[in-house]
Amino acid sequence: MKFKNLYLGIIASAFLFASCSNDDENNDVPLGAYDNGVLILNEGNFKDVNASVSYLSNDLATFQNDIFKVVNAPTILGDVAQSLSFSNEKAFIVVNNSNEVEVVNRYTFKSLGTITEKLENPRYSVVLNDKLYVTNAISKAVTIYDAKTYAYVASIPLNKTAEKIVAANGKLYVTNASYGFGSEVTVINPATNTVTKTLTLENGINSIEANNGNVYVLAGNDTKSKLFKIDTATDTATSIESTTVKGALNMDIDGDKIYYTQGTGVYAIGLTATSFSDKALFSVTDNSWSTFYGFGVIDGKIYSGDANAFTKDGTVTVYTSTGTVLKTLTVGLGPNGFYSNN
Repeated sequence: MKFKNLYLGIIASAFLFASCSNDDENNDVPLGAYDNGVLILNEGNFKDVNASVSYLSNDLATFQNDIFKVVNAPTILGDVAQSLSFSNEKAFIVVNNSNEVEVVNRYTFKSLGTITEKLENPRYSVVLNDKLYVTNAISKAVTIYDAKTYAYVASIPLNKTAEKIVAANGKLYVTNASYGFGSEVTVINPATNTVTKTLTLENGINSIEANNGNVYVLAGNDTKSKLFKIDTATDTATSIESTTVKGALNMDIDGDKIYYTQGTGVYAIGLTATSFSDKALFSVTDNSWSTFYGFGVIDGKIYSGDANAFTKDGTVTVYTSTGTVLKTLTVGLGPNGFYSNN
């Protein structure tokens, strides 16, 4: 009897071990062909309806262009892919000149639906509490949709430029600035869909990031650069400033560092830095306004998108933090953003 119980115990333990092992293995199984990599958003030419998305694996070994078309042909993505946001397994692609948000499974890129209602030149989006919030350039409003059903819910009129949007501490932060002009950030309470505060910062706001409950805003103009940290508990801002590094752009936060560009240089400072760095990590070849048309830092790798003046397909270069080239790729027209898809 004792031997029988021991035998059954060994079988049960082996089954439990195998089950746990299978669970561990399943955690490493990709959720689709485009898991464990970076999505590269290619804007496309205005009115040419040739926006696209490229995929590059984290190890830089696998690359594929135009993945939306590959998966969903003959359906095409649309005219001017402006930005992208995630919610669980979904990606929401804001297609600016098509007045659409295309919803796909972020790992397989199979189309799940298209949002069109109340969109007027949509720009950027974010998901909070199962609601999709989209900024609109023409209506100067934030439109709200159910992130599960894609149904229109409501609009929040701002009556001013509505550009980039992030969520932090249960609130929404919208930059009232575009194309190098604008100095304000609007704070929205999503529980009431009302504006609770407007922060006046510095002219030339171009970047906003939410990180660890705080919101960081970068402004750069002809005379200075300023980096603001907004305390989302009080919605008050502190800042650092440089009159040496003027016109800083393209802020991106990766780990404990804040990256930005100025001219052809890439720079980095710590999240708790008290001053800008005026020493570039490295510089790239100048290609006029096409230089750093897209910029991002993901897991220590620096991604640069060159639009090549929209006269030919864009070029993406992946660098180490010291400027060593890891990979150079030909992507779609106007690579404007890089999104970690893990």
